[in-house]
Amino acid sequence: MLPTEDWGIYVHIPFCEARCTYCDFNTVTGMGQAEHLRYTKALLGEWQSETVPEGSLASVYFGGGTPSILDPVLIGHVLEALWERLSEPVTAPEVTMEVNPGTVTAQKLASWQDFGVNRLSIGAQAMQNHHLRALNRIHDVSMIRQTVCMAREAGFTNINLDAIYGLPGQTLQEWQETVDGLLHLGPDHLSLYALIVEAGTPLHRAVERGQAELPDPDLVAEMADWAETRLTAMELQPYEISNYARAGYASRHNQLYWRLAPYVALGAGAHAYRPGRRWWNVRGVRRYMDLVEAGVDPLDGYEDLTVDEEMREWLWLGLRLREGVDLRRFFQRFRISASQVFGGVLQELEAKHLLCEDGHALRLTPRGRDLANVVARALVDAPPDMLVQDSRAGDVELKDQSCTGTD
Repeated sequence: MLPTEDWGIYVHIPFCEARCTYCDFNTVTGMGQAEHLRYTKALLGEWQSETVPEGSLASVYFGGGTPSILDPVLIGHVLEALWERLSEPVTAPEVTMEVNPGTVTAQKLASWQDFGVNRLSIGAQAMQNHHLRALNRIHDVSMIRQTVCMAREAGFTNINLDAIYGLPGQTLQEWQETVDGLLHLGPDHLSLYALIVEAGTPLHRAVERGQAELPDPDLVAEMADWAETRLTAMELQPYEISNYARAGYASRHNQLYWRLAPYVALGAGAHAYRPGRRWWNVRGVRRYMDLVEAGVDPLDGYEDLTVDEEMREWLWLGLRLREGVDLRRFFQRFRISASQVFGGVLQELEAKHLLCEDGHALRLTPRGRDLANVVARALVDAPPDMLVQDSRAGDVELKDQSCTGTD
């Protein structure tokens, strides 16, 4: 578990060689080295105007987009600027680089290591070439294997692989082949995401036109259940709904996010968070660069969060973690117990066998994990007449009931 004062930095690199059919992230194609350099300088300018949070930097995460298409020297410039401004000694933060197979060379890997990158997150997505082509990925299966092999040879000891299930036309056997193929590469961490078809994407249009058929929801659930059983048997333990890790390799970046820790965010469209406020930058890459170069804050908008909103987010985000929500930490943060504020909805979710209390932790049951979005929506939307005190109000010594017996 991470200390409560830990914080992170997210650096958004929007550049891609091609846009995937399912992607609705803030990405651009067709920009070259000149734009890459200009954008990097804008990142440095934005960082110089940022207020550094108190506490310890636990994670730096380069996401995108495809950060691995940048000249590694530019990544080095960003990291050097980060270290220079920190008022405390940097004590081995996790520094993650998102990597697409097909954009990696031995020279890049060596340079990233020299600059302090110590974790790679490789976007494999599938282990069948026809699925990769359908997603408009720029790599094939052989490149996935080659990238992992090169990374190990370069000395990287912390490697995550991403994969997506519920793809159009995907069978259970194909998903099993993907998971087993990734396991054969010996990852330290796996992120397995159910496909979400976002409005406005090429995939969404294909589904709407009947050109792509999604698997039955029951099959998608079977894929998730099979993967959890398989990975657990291979000593990759689930620590969050979509994430599995060997002992000691849980992503600090992920844990910060799900535990609602402070985040500095740099780059076009990047979202930042501090207790009480969330804000985000303009999405347009050229607009972002123009503003920073003019000495203007690239802020696009912000949201002031009420205590009620933060408590709800604390609960539904924390419930994604297998450790659940530490109710003592909830009380320390908000000076009121969760049961005082959310007693009604919590009791209702427990009665439906979606939640359980285990010692000082509130956790999803196995059934609750399958219906995590339902639980989150209930916590976010609970009407005032459900938010009532119950017999446990004010008491953080909560009853103990099994979190494992309900399927």
